[in-house]
Amino acid sequence: MRGVTVAASASVPAEGADRFGRRLVLARRLVLATVAMVPFMCVAAALAALGAASEDEDLVPLAWRAPHPLDAVLSIAGILCSAVLAYFLLRIVRTRVDRPDTTLDRDVLLSVVALGGAALTLAGNNWTLGVVLAWGSGVCVTGSRRRRAGYLLIMLLASVPPSVVLGWPGEVGQGILFALGLTAIALVTWAVMWASYASVIVLWDIITEATAAREAQARLAVSEERLRFARDMHDLLGHSLSGMAVKSELAARLADRDPQRAAREMTAVQRLARDALRELRTAVSGYREVDLDAEIASVRAVLSAAGVRCEVTGGAVDLPAELRALAAWLVREAATNVLRHSSAARCAIALERQERAVVVEVLNDGVRGAGEAAVRFGNGLTGLAERAAAAGGSVTAGPSGRDGFLVRAVLPLASQEAAREPATEPGRDREDVTA
Repeated sequence: MRGVTVAASASVPAEGADRFGRRLVLARRLVLATVAMVPFMCVAAALAALGAASEDEDLVPLAWRAPHPLDAVLSIAGILCSAVLAYFLLRIVRTRVDRPDTTLDRDVLLSVVALGGAALTLAGNNWTLGVVLAWGSGVCVTGSRRRRAGYLLIMLLASVPPSVVLGWPGEVGQGILFALGLTAIALVTWAVMWASYASVIVLWDIITEATAAREAQARLAVSEERLRFARDMHDLLGHSLSGMAVKSELAARLADRDPQRAAREMTAVQRLARDALRELRTAVSGYREVDLDAEIASVRAVLSAAGVRCEVTGGAVDLPAELRALAAWLVREAATNVLRHSSAARCAIALERQERAVVVEVLNDGVRGAGEAAVRFGNGLTGLAERAAAAGGSVTAGPSGRDGFLVRAVLPLASQEAAREPATEPGRDREDVTA
């Protein structure tokens, strides 16, 4: 494997492929492609009605019964009405998927007008029922129950009466049976079509609600952590600041009457300030500290939730505390890159303590066709490389095999004392406070 050493000058990519986001976009496109079949059926059924009528004289639509050339005009008008109907029906169904319902009422009204034009001009052919039923199954996925009942009634009026009038068998009893049978067929066909499209949209609703719940859970976790940290700061600093306020107020009152006692009180204020600063730094250091075992468990859970199988070897290896912290940061950053910049299905984390060094490797199989191409890395791995270099080690990252990507760190055991400060959060400030 030919690795690429992470340098400080490397820059983070402008855009990272979000694996979950890509899957969500793909799911939305599949839903829209599925529901787009409803408008397509409107035009296909209208064309089939005219095509079938040319072969069967008993299925002649109303447009063809007009004198020439009015029959051709009405036929073209019926096809155009079905195309307009398909357009507005697509807008209606997409409204249900994407929820921009500002023009829903207007689109439904215009679709009803187009439906009337297509149903009247093409009435008398069995394929015309497909136009009406496609409209009914599509439009009934929107609106309240009362509106859906109204749409269903419009569908029945547009399909049953014209077919009954043009195909009247002659006797009243046979006509009633014909109307009831046609109504039953229309309702059953509509129910099957509506259920199929409604189920797809319901699944999409579940996906979007789950995504929103996931984002809300993440925001809630961040808010809870902020509240916890705020409570810790209040508990740590509240008593010290209250004591400093009281003693400084007393010193101000004693400044003229008893300067020596006022000086003693201000010395006590200085001592309280130092104690508060030390406690604050201790809390912040513990807040930023990462534990290797906890980090591996967290990474495992996050990758599993994202559909990535995670395998860990050597997780119980005995490491010095300083190197454990640095290894934990490396595992966290590598797992973050797996989620943000790859489409991995498997991730392997390996820790090995050798005679003079500790080796940490994170390998994923999400770099399709990368080969040995050059790779640019971002600030996360760059920072880790700098901290590893300060400890006498190195971090390399690059393609491994045909589809793999490996992040590897070598941390020497002999330099652990020199690495003590960089292995934790750098940037200690002085604790002295001058009065």
